[in-house]
Amino acid sequence: MKQFAEWVTRRAYRAGIIAAALALVPLLGVAGSGLLVLTSLRRGSGAAWLAAAIATLVLLVASAAGGAGVLAAALAGLVFWAPAVGLAEMLKRTGSLSVTMQVAMTASLVLAVLWSLASGSGLSENLGRQLTPWLAARGFDSETIQSLLLLVPGTMAMTLLIAALAGLFLGMWWHSAMSTPGALGQAFRGLRLGRVFGWLGLAVLVGGIATGQTIFANLMVVVLFSFALQGLALVHAFSAARGWPSGVLALVYVMLLFGMSVVAPLLAVVGMVDNWLNFRGRLAGPPRG
Repeated sequence: MKQFAEWVTRRAYRAGIIAAALALVPLLGVAGSGLLVLTSLRRGSGAAWLAAAIATLVLLVASAAGGAGVLAAALAGLVFWAPAVGLAEMLKRTGSLSVTMQVAMTASLVLAVLWSLASGSGLSENLGRQLTPWLAARGFDSETIQSLLLLVPGTMAMTLLIAALAGLFLGMWWHSAMSTPGALGQAFRGLRLGRVFGWLGLAVLVGGIATGQTIFANLMVVVLFSFALQGLALVHAFSAARGWPSGVLALVYVMLLFGMSVVAPLLAVVGMVDNWLNFRGRLAGPPRG
């Protein structure tokens, strides 16, 4: 695997072609983003951006040849590959996953605001028409559907954030496995958004409660995910420091998967509070495992 990754990332055109091929397979698009992140970490940003451009070009040619819309292919490069490669560049420049996450969260909040303000645009109406029958087929009543459609801007912003971070983490994991085993785990366990973003998240929560405005609800979608991720990082930090069995972390993920509506907000609250109380600083002794 290491030799194959070395071979792929050694030439930008190889990484670009494989990333484009992965984008054509359902659920493997994030692997293409991870490959471009790996290219950035091992060969430099120039090689990664060139690979992303090549991947986009390959999709454009394939779409045109197949009679499909070329706009979707161009959007794939902008939506999936560019954010992940951009975060990889930020990670290299700052050397901090926390700062990189702060930048990603800020960008997602800006997108949520912009899309919320453009809620009456053709894009929102088109998404509403597509989502309404899908939600209705799953038993949601019309009132619930209308409430959910109001959260489309925040959900879109959160989805892009998840996709970019998934590509970043996957690329970091590959790079760590090839050069510095354990580096991703160490970086993730130290993930902390900081007090400024803690106050920002609290302001969004208070603003939503006080005003009831839809824009705050959409911002809360991004805030909830971001601080839940910090809460999850905190669980990993405690697991490493206390030497918990691996089954404990597995149980947390199972609970998150099947009880997301309860576990995710709980992790978000813990993650937000951590920015003031610094739970990691209370851990005694060096991490184990």
